[in-house]
Amino acid sequence: MRNVWLAVLLAIFIIGPSVRTASAYAAPDLDGLKLVTQLPPELPQRISGFAYDGEKLWAAIYQGRGLYATLDPSTLKWTINKDQKARQAISDISGVFYSPGGLCFANGKLWIGASYGDSYGSIDPRDWKVENKFPVKQREHFASQSYSGMAYDGNHLWIAWHWMNYRLPLSQTQLLLKVEPKSGIVIAEYPLPPGTANDMTHGLTFDGSLLWHAKDNKLSSIDPTTGQMIAQYRLTQIKRVSGLAWDDQALWIAEFNGKIWRLPFMLG
Repeated sequence: MRNVWLAVLLAIFIIGPSVRTASAYAAPDLDGLKLVTQLPPELPQRISGFAYDGEKLWAAIYQGRGLYATLDPSTLKWTINKDQKARQAISDISGVFYSPGGLCFANGKLWIGASYGDSYGSIDPRDWKVENKFPVKQREHFASQSYSGMAYDGNHLWIAWHWMNYRLPLSQTQLLLKVEPKSGIVIAEYPLPPGTANDMTHGLTFDGSLLWHAKDNKLSSIDPTTGQMIAQYRLTQIKRVSGLAWDDQALWIAEFNGKIWRLPFMLG
């Protein structure tokens, strides 16, 4: 029996943990990018937020008043939410237009950023109670703004924030915000890899080591310790990313028009 346990421990030491981060791989396999599914036809074909809860992928519907659907990544089966309590809770966090933007999960809680940039907060999906709501706009200005992508690194919340103030350079209007989740306070800001100025869709996720950001059809890896871009790739088959999610095996990409793509990574 002792020899069996020694063999198990040796295997763990040599092979390492079964869950790999995307950054443990060499690079995304761009040739392996595949369109795998589309939102069910009975839903409005407009995804504004995308996240992975450890089992399912969640797609929030733009201006859907809390409407969302979940996707089983192993079977590609969709489930449409019809729970009014859930829709009310999502609407409460989603700002004046009841429209969620960025989504992510942190310690089992669903975080939502308003697609019109006037609030963000968290919900416990077990009972659909609102835990935190921060009615915060990043800039007091007439130009539209959005919390259009969210991620959680185990300690901090990250938000891709977009401001449609065309008088300023993109480095000031497309920002990566580092947020202390208990207080909702932004503790750092970094310029995001820029994209189309009048399109507020962004994707953001965390793979366990790096942040991944997508705007238009550009996919970028970002060092969360510095906010600096490490590498960038062009997704030639995709036009308008509105959400990213990492499921411990691949990157899932949502387009605003309801398309869902899967991007595998090559081993280093």
